[in-house]
Amino acid sequence: MAEPIGPGYGLYPYQRQVLHDLLEALDGGGRVVAHLPTGAGKTRIACHVAAALLNRRGADGHLAPARPGGGPEGGLVVWLASSEELCEQAAENLAEAWRALGNRPVAVHRYWGDARLDLADLDEGFLVAGLQKLWAANRQQRDLLTGIGERAAGVIFDEAHQAVARTYHFVTEQLAAYDPPLLGLTATPGRSLELGDEDYDLARVFRENKVAIDPRGHGSAVTYLIRRGYLADPEFTPVSVRLETSVREPGAERDYAAADLERIGRDRAWNGQVVALTRRALGRHPRVMAFCPSVRCAEESARAVADHGFRSASVVAGTPPDERQAIIADFRSDDPEPMALFNYGVLTAGFDAPRTRCVIVARPTTSLVLYSQMVGRAMRGPRSGGNRECQIYTVVDTSLRGFGSVIEAFRNWEGLWRRSS
Repeated sequence: MAEPIGPGYGLYPYQRQVLHDLLEALDGGGRVVAHLPTGAGKTRIACHVAAALLNRRGADGHLAPARPGGGPEGGLVVWLASSEELCEQAAENLAEAWRALGNRPVAVHRYWGDARLDLADLDEGFLVAGLQKLWAANRQQRDLLTGIGERAAGVIFDEAHQAVARTYHFVTEQLAAYDPPLLGLTATPGRSLELGDEDYDLARVFRENKVAIDPRGHGSAVTYLIRRGYLADPEFTPVSVRLETSVREPGAERDYAAADLERIGRDRAWNGQVVALTRRALGRHPRVMAFCPSVRCAEESARAVADHGFRSASVVAGTPPDERQAIIADFRSDDPEPMALFNYGVLTAGFDAPRTRCVIVARPTTSLVLYSQMVGRAMRGPRSGGNRECQIYTVVDTSLRGFGSVIEAFRNWEGLWRRSS
């Protein structure tokens, strides 16, 4: 009699295909971007990659010998992220993955927020690090990045479209100086709507190599994932607001200026529409997330919605860490009472709350990257603990190419990449 055995950290069939292609591309110190829609499991796949790299480095139970003319070649997989939420999410997933996939005891080193780091403690394991934290620390300790790089069994860059930012690029190249495998994760493998220098620079960082989901006859990876229930099917509803405040329209290849976003965030008509949309959405959806144009708009909208008897909260960059964690935990919980979460400047990338079924994009933008990230917060499908359908209210200019079409947005940067599996 056969006894089925379930995996401790399993993958869907399409994720196994991506994992196979990534490991092949990374073999021998390769560089590659994993291009998957938000909600398709980039973090889970990357944890399998991280475990495979670390298992391979410690296959004989010992660290590899020293490099000629260099330091010890330790088994350290470095995971880079730009926010504390992404760092915490990565550390939790790596620990869970290693318990199921690892071949020996190792540590997860956390380096963000107030954490400290000593090179002497980094023998092997995982290092999850904030990019700004590493950049600032390296200015005080010049050998820090190269010391980590000497130990690297691999480097993983979460939200890899940020890799060409000057400071982030410096950090990445220092860590990759000894040619460890370099994996980038992103739903948007480009920087701008119209291809420009930064887009081509990004492709060059990863040697123009990209791995994606085989759509298996469905035309696009997004269509395949929606039809199979891995992603939610989005309904886009454009929203018209007549501003009482005048703002300057962005020039070519530029987004709205901070001062103009602040003016929009003080506009009574705009804020009134945000509150009205949220109240309407809370009557239909268990979790609603609103992206606001300013701190003031986020905080005032949350209070106004609460005054109407709904559970709501706001998270901004200045929210104290303990308070932020409590609000996010509440929003992610299974509590049946509907809840709205307003934010400005945070939670756009990598934030995972599967019960989110409605997103209100009330932060004007011309950035297809930013827009795709905001929309993606509601895109987790029923097979991943999310929803079969989701609602997107958007007040950006939906006439822009890629805005209002997940499939079109996903394909925007295809011309940059030489290899697309």
